[in-house]
Amino acid sequence: MTGEKSGAACTFCGQPITGEVPEQSNPCEYCSSPSGGYLHSILLTEAIGGPATGYVEGATYPQILLSISRFLLDKNDDKLCGIATIMMHVACEVAIERTLSDSFARKGIRSLEESVAGVLNGYNLANDKVRDLYTSLTGDEIQEQPFWDSFIRSAKRRDHIIRKGLIVSRTDAEESFQAANDFLAHMGR
Repeated sequence: MTGEKSGAACTFCGQPITGEVPEQSNPCEYCSSPSGGYLHSILLTEAIGGPATGYVEGATYPQILLSISRFLLDKNDDKLCGIATIMMHVACEVAIERTLSDSFARKGIRSLEESVAGVLNGYNLANDKVRDLYTSLTGDEIQEQPFWDSFIRSAKRRDHIIRKGLIVSRTDAEESFQAANDFLAHMGR
């Protein structure tokens, strides 16, 4: 199997993984991410049939969650806009959690990961403490990105959906989708 493409990609840098099987995952040969692509990348085509299959084949969890959000929005049922918005932010938070985990490993401080996770109140970068930790570990000043203001509006919208029962318009849900999509694209760089 050496040299053959496996269909997986590194979840940190996005490069295709070649020459190994998921049970024998090695660090990415391009960026040395310990995830090697397999711990965070799954194939769901056998578990999910029908039209949803194209949304999840060979994708990471954040990509799958964002794709499911798009699938819900494409149903043209306004009652699904709130659920789709929540799922978009779950996708972003999963990406952050995985990025932090990879960063702890790259810096050789994996032993701190569990203790720090116990102190955090989630992985939402709209939270200043979480963003400060993220910036310290990654060096990424994500709040300087062009999508940041839209992402913050969307995070507040998500909070209002959960805590206050906000009914989200299609326009707002589409803005949230674009913000989450831009956020995840940035995380994938």
